[in-house]
Parts: sequence; structure tokens; C-alpha cells
Amino acid sequence: MYTFSQEALERPLRTMQAAKLIQAQAQTISHATAAANDNELIVAVIQPDLTFGGVWTLARERFVHQALLVEDEQGWSLTFSPHTSVSDILDRCHTLSELARRRYELLRRRAQRQ
Repeated sequence: MYTFSQEALERPLRTMQAAKLIQAQAQTISHATAAANDNELIVAVIQPDLTFGGVWTLARERFVHQALLVEDEQGWSLTFSPHTSVSDILDRCHTLSELARRRYELLRRRAQRQ
């Protein structure tokens, strides 16, 4: 039977923390989305050490290439469209946190059965 690594078990908990950090920056993110053009996307980044990595406005046409420059491989990022409200940002963070909580519970139950 497969055994989950400690990192795999901790990742959902860290994701919940990352979602809280993005929630705390919802106003800043919303300001960036308000200033964005329709041909841009906004990326909010959380570093692997669970610090806020900033808000970046990236051109849609070069998004894939530019996102790789601002994201960290083991961190988190959420992408927002122009004119995303604070309420929508908070909802996305809540959804991310809830999905991570469910994943943690599933992994924990499976690990306990092993």
C-alpha cells in the first residue's frame, strides 16, 4: 500500500495558510485588477516560506512565459481577471482553503488506515 510522505500530508495545511495570506492582501489585489487592462491578468504569489510574494500584472499573450518568472515552483499563485472585486477574491481564497482542508482530511484518513 502507498505511504504518503510528510510533505504530501503537510501541503494541504500549507495551502490553507497560503489562502489566508492571499485573503489578507485582497484589497491590494483588487486595486491591481482595477488598474489592469482587458489584455492583462493579475497574479498573486505566495512564496514557499509562506510570505507574500507580491501582485504582478502580466500580459495575457505572454502569460505562460511571464508567470514562470514570478512564480516559485513550491509556492502558490492565484490568477485574477481585470476588475475582480474584493468579495470575489475572498470567495476564491475560501474555496481554495476548503478544497485543501478536504484533501488534508482525505490524506489523513488514508494515512491512519495504513
